[in-house]
Parts: sequence; structure tokens; C-alpha cells
Amino acid sequence: MSLRLNLLNLRSRIKFMWPYFCLIFLFLTAPVYGGMDELFHSSSKLEEAMVVKVPSSDTIILENGQRIKLLGIESYGPPPRPVVKYDNKGRPIEDKDIQPTISLEEQAIIFAQSLMEGKKVKLEYDVDSRDEEGHKTAYVYLPNGHMANIELLRQGFVHLRIRPPNVKHENLFKKAYQEARKEQRGFLSY
Repeated sequence: MSLRLNLLNLRSRIKFMWPYFCLIFLFLTAPVYGGMDELFHSSSKLEEAMVVKVPSSDTIILENGQRIKLLGIESYGPPPRPVVKYDNKGRPIEDKDIQPTISLEEQAIIFAQSLMEGKKVKLEYDVDSRDEEGHKTAYVYLPNGHMANIELLRQGFVHLRIRPPNVKHENLFKKAYQEARKEQRGFLSY
């Protein structure tokens, strides 16, 4: 009987100590994984890739065909289509008084293309490497070391869109947004 009580007592001690054993295990194995930060956050290792196309200000296509959405930002959408008027025979009427202008959406895409298209970039992933629509997401670093996501936001060409748990560079994004807003750049000039 006393042996059975000792086993029950031992079992209850093990149940009580189990969380402590797990914590000790994490601290002992943390150096193997590169530290505690990497156990709970994404890897800070950067992956190199060549950008072949920039279809929108917040999306790139890599040479392997993979489509990447830039984290922390969201595009304002595609450029508006020009309104075309037609005469009574169905031919388009050219309005010679209208000066050609480039919409802000087009300027955003042109700026994003000049930043990234045809360049070897480095990708950094955060906690979730995919968004709720299933797109692969990353922070994109340019050859000069600047983050493309931040540069687009700093120029006012994209929305600030931080989605937890991907908050690794949240403060940098907020600072860039505030700078664009203060300077009234891009879409924030209205």
C-alpha cells in the first residue's frame, strides 16, 4: 500500500514539474537554434532572390515564378482606366485639351519597378510566411541594404498595414508612415 502511495505521490510531482522541465529544455536547446529570439520569432536569415517583375507596388515575382507580397504595406490598387469618349460612328474621340498625366497609382508602380525589378534582393520572413489569402509574404531588402517596403511607405505610395503576428519591424513602418504624412508625399498629399 505504501509503495502505491509513493507512486501516486511521484506521479503528482512529475505533473507539477512538467512545465519546469519544458522551460529548462528550451533554455538548454536555445543555442542550437540561434537563441531564444529565433525560437519564438522567425529566422533572421535572409534568402537571396532575383526580382523579374513588379506587377503592383506591393507584389513582386521572383525568377522561380514565386509571387511575394511585401509585409507591412498594401497597394492602393491598380491605376484608373482613362475614360474614352466615342463619336456617333464608334471611333474614339481624342481630347486635345487634356494634358497627359500619370496617376499616383501608376507613379507607385513605376517607383516600385525602379526599386526592385531586375535586381537581386534579400527576403526576410516574419512569424507567418503567408497572409490570410495564402500569399507568401516577406520584407524585401534592396542591394543597398534599404528595405523596399519602408521606401515605398516613406514615399506615400502604399498604405500602412501591419497584421499581427508579423510585427517584427512595426516601429520602422510607423516612423516611415509618419514621415510621409508629415511631408505630404504620394497619396498622403490630399
